[in-house]
Amino acid sequence: MIATSPPRTAVIMQPTYLPYLGYFQLMAAASVFVCLDDVQFARRSWQSRNRILTTQGELMLTVPVKKHDRDTPIHAIQIDDSQPWRDKHLAAIRHAYGKRPFFAEGFAFMTRQLDRERDGGLAQLTCGLTQAAAAQLGITPAFVRASDLKAPGARSEHLLAICRAVEANEYVSPVGSTGYMEEDGVFQAAGFPARFQPFRLVEYPQGREPFTPYMGFVDALMNVGWEGMRGLVRV
Repeated sequence: MIATSPPRTAVIMQPTYLPYLGYFQLMAAASVFVCLDDVQFARRSWQSRNRILTTQGELMLTVPVKKHDRDTPIHAIQIDDSQPWRDKHLAAIRHAYGKRPFFAEGFAFMTRQLDRERDGGLAQLTCGLTQAAAAQLGITPAFVRASDLKAPGARSEHLLAICRAVEANEYVSPVGSTGYMEEDGVFQAAGFPARFQPFRLVEYPQGREPFTPYMGFVDALMNVGWEGMRGLVRV
């Protein structure tokens, strides 16, 4: 009988500020999770901002960054702490969710994380905050930052090189990457297993109707707590 290697699934995602629940659904499928922080930073992207839900509707929270060259990778982006953005974000979260059932639990986490990640760049903040949230959800893959791997290539070639660098034998990608990955044909040519996982939308009480999906995970945290979120990301 031929022995087969146990599955070692890689998930590779750009670091995101306060990622939505689908991000954690993908992470839950991973043996090793790679923060893709070695690609170009894009302004007005989820890399440095996300939405919360207020009584007036959606509100965007943005982490300000220092000036940089256009082709600067995410891991080299520095936060502009000359602005009191941390206090503003916490104040906005308090105003939006102060009366929600799990506010105390969620606000303590956010206060702790924003205070802890005061040194280093944007990727250190976003990767660290995401990993801390994952731990609260019982999602514990090996966490790796792509900038530490020095993997070659671009687009799909880069993703495949990362998979090999972390010794994965399977890759799980968000459905949004299907088009360019199939166009590149890199994984197919290499015979490397890759599958695409859609976001499984599960509604939860937000204190208002109708339900507004795709909010930063803080919205679910304040409304259903860590225990409730576990059911939302492992569906």
